[in-house]
Order: sequence, then C-alpha cells, then structure tokens
Amino acid sequence: MATTPAKRACPECGTLLPEEAEFCPVCALRQALETQSDSVLDRSSELCFEHYQVLKNEDGTPMELGRGGMGVTYKAIDTHLRCSVALKIIRAQFIGNESARSRFLREARAAASVRHSNVATVHHLGESRGNYFYVMEFVDGETLEALIRRRGRLEIDLALEIVTQVAAGLTAIHKQHLVHRDIKPSNIMLSLEEGRLENVKIIDLGLAKGVTEDTLSIAGSFVGTPVYC
Repeated sequence: MATTPAKRACPECGTLLPEEAEFCPVCALRQALETQSDSVLDRSSELCFEHYQVLKNEDGTPMELGRGGMGVTYKAIDTHLRCSVALKIIRAQFIGNESARSRFLREARAAASVRHSNVATVHHLGESRGNYFYVMEFVDGETLEALIRRRGRLEIDLALEIVTQVAAGLTAIHKQHLVHRDIKPSNIMLSLEEGRLENVKIIDLGLAKGVTEDTLSIAGSFVGTPVYC
C-alpha cells in the first residue's frame, strides 16, 4: 500500500507547507527584508509578488497596514504603474489549509465584484510561490476607529456624512447579493483634507457572504466582531 508523504514544515515558524510550496512566504518575506537593497524596484527580492513589491519601514520591517483572521495587508508598489497599492496575503498558519485558502479566494472575488466609490476596489488576484494574494487600491487616510480615538465624539454633521457614505457602500455590496457581516470602525477608511471629509471607503470584505449562500458558516457558529453585532 502506498503511503502518503509527510508534509514539510517551515523551519522558522513550523507551519505545514502545501506540496507545491518550497517555503513559507511570510517567513521568506521577513528574511528578505534583512538583506534587501534600498531599491523598491528590485524584482529579484522575495518582497515581490509578481509585479507588486512590499515596502518597508525605516527599521526594515514590512510596512503593515492591518491584519485580520485570514490575512495580513501590506503597503506595496505596483512596479509597472509606479503607484501605491494594498497587498493582502494569507496568514502563515493557513498556508496548508485548503479550506482557509478557499475562503481567502472567496473574499477576494467578493470584493472584486463590487465597484463603488465607497468600497475599496480590488485590482488583481494572483498566486506566488504556491500562495494566493490579492491587490487593492491603497486608501490614504485613517480608520474611523483611529479618528474617534484621536478626536473623541464626532461632530453631528461629520458623523452623519460618514454614515451616509458607509450606507451607500453597503447598498452597493448588497446589490451584488452580499452581506458584509463585519462592519466596524476599523474597517472604514476616511480620507481627510485639512480636517474636511473627502471620502469614506469600506476596506474589508473578509467575512462577506452571499445572501443565498449557506456554506461559509456553520449553524450555531458566530462570525464578526461581537462588540459591533
């Protein structure tokens, strides 16, 4: 009887690797940052995902924009168009988990189906070294959560404008037969110009679900962020 070959594990973090992957891309990203040159257009660096390259902070760490249950989002540059983007890759512990990979793909495709000024646009879905990633527009600004922490209670007019734009984004999401399921201040980006609100964008559809779909959740299970539900 043929035996199933044992899965290899990343020597750095211990994550089980899929058969087609040679190494854990998250650990490779960290290692590459230690030796990367200053040129952001060095395509040979492991910081590159196709023609997108993750940027780094002054201390050499990846320029992280946020992290959720499924993935980590970094600020990157499109080396073809020379513009900033947000690049999301699946978290290291989920690399060998086919269910998690499928969910990550559903997230990317759900976000890409929505085209609206109040929802962050997905530009590209790709695969690099056996792992999926997707690229979104980079929203320059701060989250609603950060604004509230910085300024406290918001003025009525500003709060109403934010709610109005978020509602418009959710309407666009619903028109694609999706339910967001995790609306909260940290998932809402605000673009401010001299203290004036320019635009509001919903930035994370990681828990989005089709209104007729019953395969993403287990009956009796909980999704989303409890304090905002």
